[in-house]
Amino acid sequence: MEKTQADAIAQAILEPDLRAQEELRNKRAVESVQFARKRQVAWFTLTGAGVGAAIAYFSGARFSIGIIWGGLVVSAAGWIITRRSAA
Repeated sequence: MEKTQADAIAQAILEPDLRAQEELRNKRAVESVQFARKRQVAWFTLTGAGVGAAIAYFSGARFSIGIIWGGLVVSAAGWIITRRSAA
């Protein structure tokens, strides 16, 4: 067996493994970006909940309702903002 034939056989055996590693690397990169986006939205949500609680406190509304609505509104805005920055 010649060296070129041996190299071709070794490459044929190893190539699927290299493709699988590249696919796994790409998948992990996408998951990392998605996780970072979710983390940013969580910070938006916490901030919105705090602002909603403050508004509820000063306006005399129920505290829990202010937290929920503040978190929901700013969370939706966070998803929109992070989508635009990711694109």
